[in-house]
Amino acid sequence: MLKWLKILLVGFLVSCFYFPVKYSFIPIANTKNLMAAVGLILVLVVLIKKQEFSFPRDLFVILIFAAAMSLISMLAITYNQTPDTTYVTYIRSAIIWLSGAFAVCYIIWLAHKRVDVPLVVNYLAGVCVFQCIMAIWIDFSPAVRLFVDAHVQQGQDLLQDIGRLYGIGASLDVGGSRFAAVLCAISFMLVQKPEDRGNAPQFLLVLAFVIITVLGNMVARTTLVGVGIGLFYLVLLEIRNTTLRKYDDGYRSSLPAWLLTLAIAIPVGMFFYNSNAQFHDLMRFGFEGFFNLIEEGEWGTDSTGKLESMIVWPDNLETWIIGDGYFENQRNDANYIGNATTRGYYMGTDIGYLRFIFYCGIFGLIAISAVMIEAGVIAAKAFPKYAHLFTMGVLCNFVIWMKVSTDLFPFLSLFASLAFLTSDLEFLKRRDEEEEEAPNEVPKPT
Repeated sequence: MLKWLKILLVGFLVSCFYFPVKYSFIPIANTKNLMAAVGLILVLVVLIKKQEFSFPRDLFVILIFAAAMSLISMLAITYNQTPDTTYVTYIRSAIIWLSGAFAVCYIIWLAHKRVDVPLVVNYLAGVCVFQCIMAIWIDFSPAVRLFVDAHVQQGQDLLQDIGRLYGIGASLDVGGSRFAAVLCAISFMLVQKPEDRGNAPQFLLVLAFVIITVLGNMVARTTLVGVGIGLFYLVLLEIRNTTLRKYDDGYRSSLPAWLLTLAIAIPVGMFFYNSNAQFHDLMRFGFEGFFNLIEEGEWGTDSTGKLESMIVWPDNLETWIIGDGYFENQRNDANYIGNATTRGYYMGTDIGYLRFIFYCGIFGLIAISAVMIEAGVIAAKAFPKYAHLFTMGVLCNFVIWMKVSTDLFPFLSLFASLAFLTSDLEFLKRRDEEEEEAPNEVPKPT
């Protein structure tokens, strides 16, 4: 019983980091900032134990790129004389995410006396499943909705106005993008040997994938990015492993787990789709493109239609280089001269790449892209066995930017911080072993 309570507590803290909110009983800050504060304390504890106040070079590189994004953003708004400081403080945000991620990894180590990539992925998968179930529960139960709304501050008034599902911190494209990254991680684990996926049962991983796919798309259709990348990788690796006959070396196909899960999930989904009007509408929203393909012969959604109208390129070289200094809608600037955008964000576009270019030019886009790539590179260097997982995470980020500007640094920072913590723990372990093996010096008689 104590073991499961410990796992639930760690899962709650992982959710506080990955899906931050502000609780009514902790009004001083949101949970991400609180986790970051804990992380800074734990960093000091580790440094004191090591008795070595060195700064990891790879971490320094990430912060250099993040600082470059802040500096370029500052130059952009100064040159354009705008008040939009959205990314001026990006260096602070990067430090907060890295510190919070360090806290998560350290807490997992304290709870399990080990911390590795599979364990982190398992916690992320569990948290995402919980968030998806909570989103449905909140939508179906007025009592649960009232309780959550009374104790959690997450902009739910807007979410209710536009009729969107929300969990506890998981909503819209932010939630969907983080679901997508976790789906990529799950698909990677499914084609690994049991010991390389932390001995997590394939059935549970497949079940988590299906739940996040179905319910996560009801929360935000951005989840489909992770579904597409994850399934493509899964099929590709299953074919490769079969062709190379690697099953004798410990590999096991995930096909039986998929067949068992789908044999349960499809009838259950069809039952609720046909018997519950609310679930029926949510399914049609989450998988609108597929319903349109079946019923009208053409894949498309309301979002994709709007997205096509958002492709607006800068019409001058100056904007390409330094941007216009607007990330949010310029209607918020009382001194703006000209016709303000009537909908959405600046220039009426929500496409991530274009928003970064219009805000701080192509150099700003390169700087923030470098942050994502460097985080993935750090994780891949530290854990080469899982390099494909981090590559998919970075790829997922860049695909999502075709739709929105939400980035996946919270996901990537977990594994970058895990790389630093792992090296620190190995250093402390070696030092302790050396101290234990050192012969005790016997004082010479006088």
